[in-house]
Amino acid sequence: MADTVTVSNCGTEYNFVTVPTRAITLNQQATEVMLALGLQGSMIGTAYLDDAIPTQWKDAFDSVPVLAEKYPAAEVVLKEDPDFLFAGFGSAFSEKNLGKAKKWHDLEVGTYLVDASCKAYHPKNEPLTIEPILKDIEVIGDIFHVEDRADTLIAETKARIDAVGNNPAGAGRTAFIYDSGTDTPYSIGCCGGPALVAKTAGLNSISADVEGTWVDVAWEVVVAADPDVIVLIEAGWSTAAEKREYMENDPVLSELTAVKESKFVTVPFSETLLGMRFADGVENVNAQLAAMK
Repeated sequence: MADTVTVSNCGTEYNFVTVPTRAITLNQQATEVMLALGLQGSMIGTAYLDDAIPTQWKDAFDSVPVLAEKYPAAEVVLKEDPDFLFAGFGSAFSEKNLGKAKKWHDLEVGTYLVDASCKAYHPKNEPLTIEPILKDIEVIGDIFHVEDRADTLIAETKARIDAVGNNPAGAGRTAFIYDSGTDTPYSIGCCGGPALVAKTAGLNSISADVEGTWVDVAWEVVVAADPDVIVLIEAGWSTAAEKREYMENDPVLSELTAVKESKFVTVPFSETLLGMRFADGVENVNAQLAAMK
């Protein structure tokens, strides 16, 4: 029998007496941590994709049943008889979705929420670092007793992100990060994963002084800032092409320097989250910035 692993997570604590063999991931961010550690054989279900699974994990992902397009109902999860639930967003364990982690602990089902989503432990006015990603890999490695794989993945992830941070192509440039919305653009604040992507690549976000992860920013603020670069978030609910077309066809926004000079950078939503795709995100953004004249 493997040694008991005690995990403290977002104000809860759970003792993993045995290694889970019936894990369900409730968000793509969590799914990709499991796949990156080669743990698809311990998974009985996934849910809630934000965009496409990368090629290197596609076969492993396809070997695991998809339980729901969004969050599965608690009854569906119970029917699967899981021993571990792993989520990327706190909304997974809200009352309207699967219910609180403690409820599952009482049923002898372990839970883990990615560290960056533990709101009480990461205040919305405190910029994130890459430490939450590294912690998630370490904890999942401990729970499943694949510590060596986790150590290797931690070293690789840190090295890739540090390499961009040491040579940021966006240094000295201002940027507007555009997620969605037309009447009022949804952008980024000071302190989430998207802000860390921009900062690591050297960009100065025009909304870096606004508290929070994702925030509303008035178009007047964007026009007044006239940013050097516009970073478009690629997501199913709002594609980069749709946002670019909107700006290019708007009589005011089309006059922005970045729009006239086609200084657009595109990054998938999943690459802005503090998960396994974050290193891809900073490398992706940095490469596009480096290619700009």
